[in-house]
Amino acid sequence: MDVKTEAVVLQAIDYKDNDKLLTLFSPTMGKITAGIRGVKKSKAKLAFAAQPFSFCEYVLAEKGGRYTVTAAYLHESFFELRTSVDSFYAACAVTEVCKELSLENERYEGLFIAFVECLKALCLSGEDEAESVISFLLIALRESGYPLDLSYLEECDGDIGERLWFDFADGRFASFERCVQGERASLSTYHTLRKCAGLAYDETALDGGKKRALRLLKAFLCEKTELRFDSLGEFLRLQE
Repeated sequence: MDVKTEAVVLQAIDYKDNDKLLTLFSPTMGKITAGIRGVKKSKAKLAFAAQPFSFCEYVLAEKGGRYTVTAAYLHESFFELRTSVDSFYAACAVTEVCKELSLENERYEGLFIAFVECLKALCLSGEDEAESVISFLLIALRESGYPLDLSYLEECDGDIGERLWFDFADGRFASFERCVQGERASLSTYHTLRKCAGLAYDETALDGGKKRALRLLKAFLCEKTELRFDSLGEFLRLQE
């Protein structure tokens, strides 16, 4: 039985002499493992479909619960990601998040759209890679059931004060008195997250916030999933 689905390549591993084993991310099928034959040969027709970040429509033959790519139609190669170190590591970071947060046979329309839009943004010159990753991570957390609550600015009528904390238990910013399990957070972290979430923010309070926001989001992801997110860590190190 053949199955058609749009998907992005999350990982491609060499398999046998000329084949590869792909990990695909589909909005309707979740994470898929599929073999693709002959793509390591010179002039292989489907070589494009086995490249990391490739966004294609895949035709998959299913047999005994295993998938094999029989055809593919390219939507976008995101080639520009390979021309910039920062963009490449940013793409690796968001790809890793999709790989770790997705399961087989689940629907991920919201996460998939955010993923593709983030890859598109990372290909554009002049785009801020850190802000693109932060915006994606906020959506990924929400879609995975771990949303961040950034409403504290409205709750305190705009007067945050200097004692701002992030509560890891609830995924929200609060005063020290209302924090159950958390740590001190900077105003720059908070306003950077609000900016990347499309909320009102204080332009004067953003200095150094991108690095701190990335560090907080990684810590929160690791806390909730008990995973490492090494590629996200590598991207963080580029921000030093």
